[in-house]
Amino acid sequence: MTTVTLNNGVEIPQIGFGTAAIGEWQQDDSFVTDTILKAMAIGYRHFDTASVYGNERALGRAILESGIPRQELFVTSKVWDTEQGSKTKEALERSLERLQLEYLDLYLVHWPVPAYTRETWEVMESLCDDRKIRALGLSNFRKSDIEQIATFARIKPTYNQLEVHPYLTQQELVDYCQFHKIAVSCWSPLGSGSWSGVETKEKPIVDPVIIALADKYGVSAGQIILKWDIQQGRIVIPKAEKLEHITANFSLWDFELTDEDIESINALNRDHRFGADPDSAHEGNRKVAVPD
Repeated sequence: MTTVTLNNGVEIPQIGFGTAAIGEWQQDDSFVTDTILKAMAIGYRHFDTASVYGNERALGRAILESGIPRQELFVTSKVWDTEQGSKTKEALERSLERLQLEYLDLYLVHWPVPAYTRETWEVMESLCDDRKIRALGLSNFRKSDIEQIATFARIKPTYNQLEVHPYLTQQELVDYCQFHKIAVSCWSPLGSGSWSGVETKEKPIVDPVIIALADKYGVSAGQIILKWDIQQGRIVIPKAEKLEHITANFSLWDFELTDEDIESINALNRDHRFGADPDSAHEGNRKVAVPD
């Protein structure tokens, strides 16, 4: 499996396994644990969760049951809006307790809440000093949010997790992050979730351009999209439940897209979000409580 080296020298597997909470995933039961164990058996070693997902305990159980040495795993979690500011240290401690871990490989600010950013980040820096966190990062942060952090950060962000898929390439923001050596990670990389609660048949995974490329290479549409990200240096964290999909998302090394293929996918951008817009998301997010 390929890795990306973050700006602090920490290596992160380029393919992760997402556990974002929709439907059955927002619970702490055997379904989530068993699905994660399937991913581990296939070879996934990078796992992405968050306090608000409500499934950190399930991931923690999978880690214990797998018997995989801790140093072989890369575990990411996130501090939620209502945990930011002075509550950040306690939030991390709760996440570590639920995960049954002594440290996180990567800890993210889940959404930008500018009024709390400085205090949140400075607490995270102290936790990094205490070796509770190996790398600090962001999620859904805009250029203006990153510029705000740059005015006071002692430890530079290593990573920004964004909604990126062929219908929302966010090219200007992606280029900005990569220029400043902030790794870009893609949540909902297949653009197949109904995160806003609105279902639509217009999804990149069924776009004719993607389907034609899948036929050309004899792979799935999902594999085409993930390879498009991988070849451009981005990290992907697809979520899947069926074993065939979990396996396919991890099997991206038997084909290579041409520059023309990549450009044809880039051209599909329509600035279409399936998830919330950072410009307004935190206003509603702060009303959402973190599950116990």
